[in-house]
Amino acid sequence: MSVLELPTMNEVAPPRGAIRLGVVAFLNAKPLVHGLAKVKGLSIRSAPPSELIDLLTRDEVDLALCSSIDLLTAPFEVSWLGSTPLACDGSTHTVRLFSHRPIDQVSRIHCDGDSHTSIALLRVLLAEYWQHEPELVSLDSGGEIESMLLIGDKVVGPDLGIDQWPVQVDLGDVWKQHTGLPFVFAVWMGRASNADIVQRAGRMIDRQYRLNRHRLHAVIENAAADLGWDPAEAMTYLTQHIRFDFSEREHEGLRTFLNRCVSHGIVTDCCVSHQLSC
Repeated sequence: MSVLELPTMNEVAPPRGAIRLGVVAFLNAKPLVHGLAKVKGLSIRSAPPSELIDLLTRDEVDLALCSSIDLLTAPFEVSWLGSTPLACDGSTHTVRLFSHRPIDQVSRIHCDGDSHTSIALLRVLLAEYWQHEPELVSLDSGGEIESMLLIGDKVVGPDLGIDQWPVQVDLGDVWKQHTGLPFVFAVWMGRASNADIVQRAGRMIDRQYRLNRHRLHAVIENAAADLGWDPAEAMTYLTQHIRFDFSEREHEGLRTFLNRCVSHGIVTDCCVSHQLSC
């Protein structure tokens, strides 16, 4: 079974009432959400990417910037926005493997559980690019760490230099080398039963992003220091690594990734048939 197309949404009239957004607290989401906390009728809740789908499942938020793999694994029918994703077209800078040995020689990789998509991407690349099957364990499972996958702002930490970790691999860069395509890490999604709210919130997010991209220096000044980023590095990251566009190439990258997740058994056929047209 293959993923032929992604679910779509019809434009509908917006509902009345407040909208509850679930967002990641990482720097990469700031151009999308900076300033929204001041918008009347919006509430914002921050959580790691891997926990946002649970907030949707428990109906604690209406729309969330979830890991893209959750399109296939969500326990409800999904509506999603084909705009303002978190994506890359090559190096992403903040989804990286750190290792003491070449990746095709490690026996175990400790994985940061903050992102479902990053772990799924690692599994696809291990199978196809490195053709290697190390054991994948949780980052907090203990034991000596010979290789680890980290995501988000923690990747810019002071203890991750080349002297400490001589092998450093950016998964966005490897995906681009392997497929020639961009990679979509996260998309805005909600319940299909709340498609009207999803559309309304999406329009607000689009407007906010258009505003924030013209005042990116102010966004970075507001957020970078608190998140451990040097402002110059943050500017490079948000303008040269992270992409917020959803062209046909991003769609193709997402379709390709989801297909690979199915073919390698990372998700089950029943999940795919429930969520996507196959």
